[in-house]
Amino acid sequence: MTNASVFNTPNNNVYTSWTNSLNSPAVITEPPYDASKSGNVYSAFVSNSASLGLLGGSVTASLRLNNGGTKTCYIIRVTGGIGVGLSLLSSLTASVNFFKNGTLTAPAAVTPVNSNLGSSNTSTMTVTSSTVAVTGGTTLISLPLGSGYFVTDFFGSIIVPPASTLSLSVSGSLSVAGLLSSQASLFWWEA
Repeated sequence: MTNASVFNTPNNNVYTSWTNSLNSPAVITEPPYDASKSGNVYSAFVSNSASLGLLGGSVTASLRLNNGGTKTCYIIRVTGGIGVGLSLLSSLTASVNFFKNGTLTAPAAVTPVNSNLGSSNTSTMTVTSSTVAVTGGTTLISLPLGSGYFVTDFFGSIIVPPASTLSLSVSGSLSVAGLLSSQASLFWWEA
């Protein structure tokens, strides 16, 4: 018997009907996606750099997220990095530290940015930054860093309820002269 018809047509015994998934797809996404569509995902950024003298020194970028409102804050992602010249890598020590509560020295106000560029919603969190490491508080996470960027995804697993704060510091130090920078970005949603 030859292959007269290689297609499964309605006249054949094995005919089946398929749903076109291109016209009616099933989309499964993480909660931050829905929060962003609703205009409830925000971000904040801090950066610091210095040209260090002969004996080196340290450079820190810190953020503090204070939840003084009635919404709960869910941390999605923390990114940042340490910038240093390749010839200085052997004298670099760096880390990122997360704190429950904690205090910033000489804090400066940071305006959170809505990640949905078409939304006029504003964050209920109070965000401050500093170029000094966080003091006090309870350490949640402490991670060593190398030169370059880092990305830490939490997908909402760090929760900052009302009347609490989350602080983070990205710090780098050199034991010799050189240019050193540190950056930190925090992404969260509110519900």
